[in-house]
Amino acid sequence: MARIAELAHMSAGHIYHYFESKDAIIAAIVARECAMQAEGFANFEAIPSEELLQALVEKAGEGVEMNTDPFQSVLNLEIAAEAQRNPAIAEMLRAHDTKVRSIFAALLTTKLGLKDAEGRVELLFTIFGGLPIRILRNPGLDRDSLTAFLRKAIRSVLRD
Repeated sequence: MARIAELAHMSAGHIYHYFESKDAIIAAIVARECAMQAEGFANFEAIPSEELLQALVEKAGEGVEMNTDPFQSVLNLEIAAEAQRNPAIAEMLRAHDTKVRSIFAALLTTKLGLKDAEGRVELLFTIFGGLPIRILRNPGLDRDSLTAFLRKAIRSVLRD
């Protein structure tokens, strides 16, 4: 809460004028993340099928930056820890994950004609989902080198 308050330029107590509880704050963060991810995948719908693979590969750098931001990494891990303690938060995260995986899998199936899109999505989500842990364990992580290898991996995973 102290870090969130600092970033919001307000006191922790003042944040509770907008949210009734810590759970409400977490719910708002999860809802925001879900909306942002769903919007990001929806933007890929406008890309012609023959350009989609390259567009996804190019987005790898953004994914690395977002998932290795120290504050965002800690926040994501805190939310995951809270989900272990709080069934309502866990259900919210699961529903969010189901929605975003479904959107991405449908995109890969319809636009790229890939079989087993669900397995491919799960692999990519696992890779990017592990980055917050990597940056905490290895703060000196070479993001540029990692991005280059991820781009190769994404090409491989998304080719039939």
